[in-house]
Amino acid sequence: MNHRFEPIAVSVGDNLPAGNPAALSAAFADFTTIDSVSPAQIGREIAEDAVKKDKISVYHLLIRGFLCTPFLAYATALSALLVTQGWPTAAAGLIFPVGYIMLATLGLEMATGSFSVMPIGMYAGRIKPWRVFRNWTWTLLGNLAGGIFFAWLLWFSLTKGGTTAPSGVLITLAHLAEKKAAYVDFGYLGWLAAVGMGILCNWLVSLAPIMAKASRSVSGKVMLIWLPLATFFALGFEHTVVNMFVFPVGILSGANVSIHDWWIWNQIPVTIGNIIGALVFNATLWYCTHREA
Repeated sequence: MNHRFEPIAVSVGDNLPAGNPAALSAAFADFTTIDSVSPAQIGREIAEDAVKKDKISVYHLLIRGFLCTPFLAYATALSALLVTQGWPTAAAGLIFPVGYIMLATLGLEMATGSFSVMPIGMYAGRIKPWRVFRNWTWTLLGNLAGGIFFAWLLWFSLTKGGTTAPSGVLITLAHLAEKKAAYVDFGYLGWLAAVGMGILCNWLVSLAPIMAKASRSVSGKVMLIWLPLATFFALGFEHTVVNMFVFPVGILSGANVSIHDWWIWNQIPVTIGNIIGALVFNATLWYCTHREA
C-alpha cells in the first residue's frame, strides 16, 4: 500500500443536532460505526493499495524508499538519545512509532510494509508474482541508500566532520550495532536466531499498513499504527530497514563490527525473517481467512 493516510470520509460537525443530547449521542455512535472497518474490507482495500503500488515507477520507488529510512533513523536516534539520558530501553522504544507515522503521512515506501501488502494484491489476482519482487527489490535499494546517507550525515554533523570523537547518541548506536551483530558468536544457530528475530519483528511491523485501514480517521490510524510498532521496538526484534541505518552509523562511530558481520550475520537473515513474518502470517494466513467474508 501507499503509506499515506486517507482523509476522514464524513464530516460530523456539520450535522450535529444542537441542544439534543440523545440525538448528539446517536450522531457520535454513527460516526464510530463509520470509522470502523471490518477485516474483510481491510483486505479488499489493501489489495487496491497493492495495485497502486504496482503502478509506481522504479524512479519513484527509489525516491520514496530513499526518503523513508531517514524518518525511521530519526526515531531510532531519538530512542537511543533517551537511553543515553537514562531511560529504560523498553520505555524509549515506545517512542519509536513517531518515525513511521511521519513517513506514512508523507506517502513514502518501506519494504517491510510491502512484504505484506504486495502479496495480498497477488493473492487477490490483481498483481503478477514477478511484480511483487520488482517492488520489493527497488524499495529495498531505496531504503538502503537512504539509511547509509542519513547515517553518514548524522555522524558527520555530530562529529564536526570527523574532527571530534563520537559521543553520546553515537556511542549508544555503536553499542546497538555490536549487539545486533552478536549472532556471529553462536554460529549457525545464531544465524537462525537472526531469522527468527526478523520473523517476530515483521509479523508486527507489517501489520501497520493493514491495521491503519481499520480506521478512517487520522487519530484512529495513529493509535492503531502505534500498537505493533511500539511493541516490536520495545522488545528489541530485528527490522531490516532500521538496520540499514544502525549498522552504517555504528561502524562510522567505532563499533567493532565489519561489513561482513553486518550483512552475513544480520542484514541477510533478518531480511529473510522479515519476509517470512509478513508473507506467512499476515499476507497468507490473515488475508486468506478473511478474503471470502
